[in-house]
Amino acid sequence: MNKINRKHTFFIIAASTLYGLITVGGQFFANSGFSLYEISGLIFFLAISLAPLLVFKKEYRIPREQITFFIIFGFIGAGLQIGQFAGIILGVPVAVVALLLYSQPIWTSVFSRFFLNEAITTRKLLALLLALTGIIVLVNPFGIQNKFSTAGLGAALGAGVFFSLWVIWGRKSALKNQHFLTTTFGFSFFTSLWLLLLYPLATLLWEEPKFARFDPGIYLEFWWAVAGFTIFAGLMPNFLAFAGMRKVDASTTGVLLLFEPISAAILAFIFFNQPLTSNIWLGGGFLLLANYVLLRTGSS
Repeated sequence: MNKINRKHTFFIIAASTLYGLITVGGQFFANSGFSLYEISGLIFFLAISLAPLLVFKKEYRIPREQITFFIIFGFIGAGLQIGQFAGIILGVPVAVVALLLYSQPIWTSVFSRFFLNEAITTRKLLALLLALTGIIVLVNPFGIQNKFSTAGLGAALGAGVFFSLWVIWGRKSALKNQHFLTTTFGFSFFTSLWLLLLYPLATLLWEEPKFARFDPGIYLEFWWAVAGFTIFAGLMPNFLAFAGMRKVDASTTGVLLLFEPISAAILAFIFFNQPLTSNIWLGGGFLLLANYVLLRTGSS
């Protein structure tokens, strides 16, 4: 692995570790009384925090010809936001939501072939097989239907597909030479816009307050948690991920991001006392081995 690829690969791994705060933060906000839509709407604070920079720095603004690209990116983000947090709201443990979300490398390997014309190499297939084995061991699907909400599991798995498309669009943005600040703002702004546009539909589909209630006052009440979440689970990992994608292809990025469920499981144990069972240790070992296969032979 050459020097520049090693640096950009480290960016992806560091981002993946910080992304573990998303599901753990989602659990905290759910426990604090936030609705699904209020948790999903946290992404708006990413756009707000970057807006002043774009006002004064013209080079970071979204080019007019890329508006359609970011509109699609925002729709992908809205699906990802709703899907990943719906599982938590419906009572699926943080570790399981994170692991179903990370069926993502499977879809990314397929989508990257069609959208980016990336080669599916033997090395990538081996890493993908190890990653899939790790996910199966971690989730333990043979006993899962009697424990967790089927709808919650389906939402988390659907979020995995949207997460894959997020990786694809992030890589496409990097190939268009978009700055990572531009990509982060465009993604978060248009995701927020889609969530706003979809809100009337959400109120029709979900009558329970825990899903579709939206009270801006709750953000002020928990301003310290919102600020920390925006910085450490939003801005920092997105900057690192989109910067790393400039030199690391999408299918490799998809597997490298599997450090996130390991991070999420450890953080869930620390903050919520969710047990680190033997299947989490064994499955996590497979995921680390999948990453080792990629890192040992070069990332791109």
